[in-house]
Amino acid sequence: MIGLAMMVTFIVGSLAQRSQQSLNRRLLRKSAAAWRKSEGVKPGSALDNELESTLRVAEAGNTVNRQELLRVFAETKKKLDSFGREVAFLAIDVVGSVAMKAGEDPASVQYDFAEYRKLVERIFRARGVLKTAWTPDGVMACFAHVEDACQAGKDVIKSLKAFNSEVKISKADFSVRCGVNAGLVYFDDSTQLETISDRVIDIAGHMQKHAEPNTVLIARKVIEPLRQLQEFTHTNQIIDGYEASVWRERPEG
Repeated sequence: MIGLAMMVTFIVGSLAQRSQQSLNRRLLRKSAAAWRKSEGVKPGSALDNELESTLRVAEAGNTVNRQELLRVFAETKKKLDSFGREVAFLAIDVVGSVAMKAGEDPASVQYDFAEYRKLVERIFRARGVLKTAWTPDGVMACFAHVEDACQAGKDVIKSLKAFNSEVKISKADFSVRCGVNAGLVYFDDSTQLETISDRVIDIAGHMQKHAEPNTVLIARKVIEPLRQLQEFTHTNQIIDGYEASVWRERPEG
């Protein structure tokens, strides 16, 4: 009877331990999913693979407790920090692109927008673009420096005069809105720009939407440290809580 009682106690204890370990593993996975979301870790990214590898090692251990959970996140946070980069984003969109295409020959429209994209891509390469994500008539571009993002936007606007007079064949002229923002973003070289979700990028897009045609709009706090500050004019616009400054091409003469 004593032996039977000891065996039952051992079995019950073993089952309880396994149940607790299973619960801890589920909590680990749940916490990891929440942490991935809060830190902006994208599925399939290099950082995501690193976290998954660390999680599997933790799950393979005899115990998965809070201390282990904290250790996993601490190790991954160090790796996350190594992926953080101070970069700048330039959002450009063609003004009234739908109306521009109305009543035009489709072949002419296709030619014009293909040539416009070539123009923008040449300018981006000259300014050292890191990544781009295109929509049919717009683009989000990532640069290492705010100066490069701003100058790329200016270059596109300045190039449109010759483009409209010498290259495009449809009736309507091209004009663009540009928005710029900068900040710390987590990504690695293999991460596609369209898969990155970050407020820094969102604000660049919002700046673009609020910009006037053929202007570059940027948060004043971003432009203030730059030598180009005198080229921008302060506005009364508040976008996503940031005072905005604008650049527009000065008339010749």
